[in-house]
Amino acid sequence: MAKDRTIHVRPFLAWTARMWSAVALTMLVGGCLVLQRRSGSLQSARTPIDAVVRQERAECGRAEGNKKYLPPCPATPPGLQGKLEVREDVSLKEAEHDLAEGVGVGGSWSPPHCLPRWSIAIIVPFRDRQQQVGPFLYHMHHFLQRQQLNYSIYIVEQEGAELFNRARLLNVGYLQALRDGPFDCYAFHDVDMLPEDDRHLYHCSPQPRHLAVAASNHNYSLSYYKYFGGACLMTQDHLARVNGWSNIYWGWGGEDDDMWRRLSFENIPVWRFPASVARYKTIKHDPQAVNDRRYQTLKRNTGRYPHDGLSTIKYVIKSRINYPLYIHILADIGTPP
Repeated sequence: MAKDRTIHVRPFLAWTARMWSAVALTMLVGGCLVLQRRSGSLQSARTPIDAVVRQERAECGRAEGNKKYLPPCPATPPGLQGKLEVREDVSLKEAEHDLAEGVGVGGSWSPPHCLPRWSIAIIVPFRDRQQQVGPFLYHMHHFLQRQQLNYSIYIVEQEGAELFNRARLLNVGYLQALRDGPFDCYAFHDVDMLPEDDRHLYHCSPQPRHLAVAASNHNYSLSYYKYFGGACLMTQDHLARVNGWSNIYWGWGGEDDDMWRRLSFENIPVWRFPASVARYKTIKHDPQAVNDRRYQTLKRNTGRYPHDGLSTIKYVIKSRINYPLYIHILADIGTPP
């Protein structure tokens, strides 16, 4: 009798083991599919993924042995060169030819062999600087790719001949990028500022980052402690807390100092890389019309940020075109009062 029971029990145990193995595999595959839906397609450079989900998805890939699931990119990108040559003589056509392979239409890219740790939107306010577009795109695409970032580049142009309003264009670019993403963070980047060292990582941070610490037009030094111009990096949470950029600065200057004050009111400290690494070449350009009343406006606007910014911006998108290396947005942002 005992022998008969053993004969019947062994097939039952084997069947039970196979059943639980199947259940475990189903749960693993199902979980990976959920993670894939949460994070979007690997080929999409528009859908950011938080670091935890990226790591979980990589673990799923190793468990399933499926090649479409990639390992996370290294914390320190392996292809960094350090100090870089900045070319100011690159035409847009030359940049397009050089970067023809790999960059998606609209200026989007993601590393093909690993999961990027960060996705970032590069937002560039623009008008009357066409000769700087080629050098900027040529330099920044190579720079960001060596850092293995998932990125898209937005050039936001102001329509009309009114005084330039950089901050309104930054708000417009951010809102457009937010619709496409959201991204892990957003770089607000002047077209004439090119980083000279790719060890200056454009990684997202719990703190806002001032990027253009040491620019050539300031003799490679920080012009003053509260300077926040040239290029900076912020998350969606940072921008929500300060209501984005002020809309009232027409003409050059004032909006970056206003942003520093907004961050200070929210007790959000700013982080900077050392000046030895955070070096920028400033491409030469014609002088801009200066906002002579920027200091009076800054004083008057202090503390009013809940009522001036993303919540109050009014604009009309006149056109949006996906070019080979960037998204071009032409916006009517109104006129000065």
